[in-house]
Amino acid sequence: MCGITGLVTFDRPTNAQPPDRAERIVRAMTETLRHRGPDADGIWCGPYATLGHTRLEILDVAGGAQPMLARRTGGGLVVLTFSGEVYNHDDLRASLAAAGQSFETRSDTEVVLRAYLEWGEDFVHRLRGMYAFALWDADAERLLLVRDRFGIKPLYFARAGDDLVFGSEIKALLAHPGLPARLTADGLGELLALPPMTSPGHGVLDGVEEVPPATVIRFGRTGLARRRYWTLESREHHDDPAATARRVRALLERAVREQVVADVPVGALNSGGLDSSAAAALAAAELGGELATFDVLHAGGAASTASSFHRSDDHPWALLVAEHVKSRHRTIEVSTQDLVAAQAATRTAMDLPSLTPINASLYQLFHRIAPHRRVVLSGEGSDEIFAGYRWHDLASGLAPAGRFPWATTYRPLTGLLTDETVHHVHPQVYAHQRYLAALSDLPLLAGEAGPARRLREVKWLTMAFYLPFLLRRTDRLSMASSVEVRVPFLDHDLVQYAWNIPGDRLRRRAREKGPLREAVEDLLPASVAWRPKSGYPASLTAGYQAAVWQQARDLLGDTRSPVLRLVSAPKLSAMLDAYEGDLTEWTPLQHVAYVLEVDAWLREHRVALT
Repeated sequence: MCGITGLVTFDRPTNAQPPDRAERIVRAMTETLRHRGPDADGIWCGPYATLGHTRLEILDVAGGAQPMLARRTGGGLVVLTFSGEVYNHDDLRASLAAAGQSFETRSDTEVVLRAYLEWGEDFVHRLRGMYAFALWDADAERLLLVRDRFGIKPLYFARAGDDLVFGSEIKALLAHPGLPARLTADGLGELLALPPMTSPGHGVLDGVEEVPPATVIRFGRTGLARRRYWTLESREHHDDPAATARRVRALLERAVREQVVADVPVGALNSGGLDSSAAAALAAAELGGELATFDVLHAGGAASTASSFHRSDDHPWALLVAEHVKSRHRTIEVSTQDLVAAQAATRTAMDLPSLTPINASLYQLFHRIAPHRRVVLSGEGSDEIFAGYRWHDLASGLAPAGRFPWATTYRPLTGLLTDETVHHVHPQVYAHQRYLAALSDLPLLAGEAGPARRLREVKWLTMAFYLPFLLRRTDRLSMASSVEVRVPFLDHDLVQYAWNIPGDRLRRRAREKGPLREAVEDLLPASVAWRPKSGYPASLTAGYQAAVWQQARDLLGDTRSPVLRLVSAPKLSAMLDAYEGDLTEWTPLQHVAYVLEVDAWLREHRVALT
């Protein structure tokens, strides 16, 4: 995994600008991504484009240096800066070699480069994996920005004066001197009406955009264009339950088989839940006794069972799975003090305000995995594709039409905002507009109505909004410690197949994710294969809450606090008084911690409120 960045300008050639201007800017941008690739870095400068790269050495350590160059026969250069993994690179290499392409390395990066030379822009349809990359075609004087089908790997872009700049993280873009950090009403809507999610493609800051999943951005002299190259297709599902389970198993096995390939040892996260356990079991079957697994244990009972989405202590289940699959297991134990100490690093890693009470322990997990494994598999994505959340059960009443289905789990911040902020942002209106915009892209199935139609809407909203939030969290917190997380459940063939499994097939034996459970139950202890879902634990402890409450009281005492232009100090103070020492609800900790995150983010990036 790597960090990518760069700029393109057509105002005048870079060699006609002040000496080394473009290189100096891109080097500063690249330096902000050092954590994503600590092993090597590179800068390539051409007349109109400058590309940067930081490298985490995973595949072809000797031959995979970037930016990578290739020259057309009788033509100009094509230059690539690439982050991610193309899992079918061996098959593509064979096809390209048969077509006459020659290779100098074993890297998947060169496969991407030569696939473009052979097949043009349509080559993106042939890639299977997680990736974000920028490709400069000198002959066409054109930049392509490409992101994988689900946005597993990040990529942002913006106009900074005459430059188009791009990078793996927003902090890289802000290193460009021509891109000020500003928030408009639209950005405030993202920040205050939707937390912890953001709208697909939205970069929150004024002028900053996220390359949407499954999208190619093309930038040349005639301007900027965008094209979506893949989307889910809704169609009738004809397989019976047994055939469905067999198909799920075959697709997941292939995904894991491809994703355990690396030139460094591969590990797996193992919470003892169904999803990570299934991935770990299949990885162990591929790697034999070489698989290392990891779980996180909140010391002193720090993982509260009071949370609505965390039902039970994971650690005993993780040990049971490790023993069953014969992995070499390591438990990462974190204390309240560890979580408080990790707050600042967690906020910086996330790039945008998020959920520190959950993120801090995840940051610690990856930070302590890093000395042992650079690559780990995760169960991320399974709940989204197999309808594993509480709100997917329409009988729960959690997903009525007209609002996001997780609205009772992540409650709006509206009650803490100043009257002026509410009047300016209209958070409820903004959230509803984003809800309708997301549903406008839903791939419909002809004739589907009633609960079946609503379930498809809920699944789509979860894929379009909730999954990107989880993937952003996993990517930023793992890459902050230079750890690559692979997500086999997001193999696009598996996702496409699962998308059309009917709702009555998704629940089996009164459990969610029935087809997956039946597909892997022979790999796991029965108690794990049919264990109810228990979400990642929040840091809901008396000690952690006390630390957060004190930080918030300190904030209230600082009249220069930028967040107090948005949040009402009396309302925040009243919440602190009402819930001090009360751990029965998750929402107060979520809201207070988020206010602290927004304040720290506004300060760190010197964000102007316009």
